[in-house]
Amino acid sequence: MSHHIQDAKWNASWVTNSPFSGGGFVLELAPGTVTYGSIGMDQTLSPMHVEFTILLYAMKNSLQLGVTSMSFESDCLQLVKLINDEEDWPAMASELNEFIHLLSLFAVFSISFIARERNVRADILAKGARSKNSIFSHVDSVIPGWLFRSIGPLLL
Repeated sequence: MSHHIQDAKWNASWVTNSPFSGGGFVLELAPGTVTYGSIGMDQTLSPMHVEFTILLYAMKNSLQLGVTSMSFESDCLQLVKLINDEEDWPAMASELNEFIHLLSLFAVFSISFIARERNVRADILAKGARSKNSIFSHVDSVIPGWLFRSIGPLLL
């Protein structure tokens, strides 16, 4: 179990009147070792709900891969503030409870805000997942073929 801090970025895609939301995450586990996650799900109550759901998904995947030292980064300032205890949001109580449980399984954990320009890969994965208009989950060291064919060069 390495205590070297790894890096994770995530993003969500939510649009009004769509039956689906999408999410994407990029786990940089070691130099040159990346895991990509792309998730399509039923529409959530709000953009914040899908952002939180994708963070939880990325945390679970990190733990499944045996990585317990992780720095999570997002361009969703509101969620970063919520998690860093700067805001209270009763509508997110169930997500917060799951977050607190997962957090207890990490040896090192941080969450911080990054500029949107530094989150391009996760953003592309999220938008691609939503535009697929289906419920699915793809987590792998390679970008899913259907997505790579359309935007692959942007992810490299």
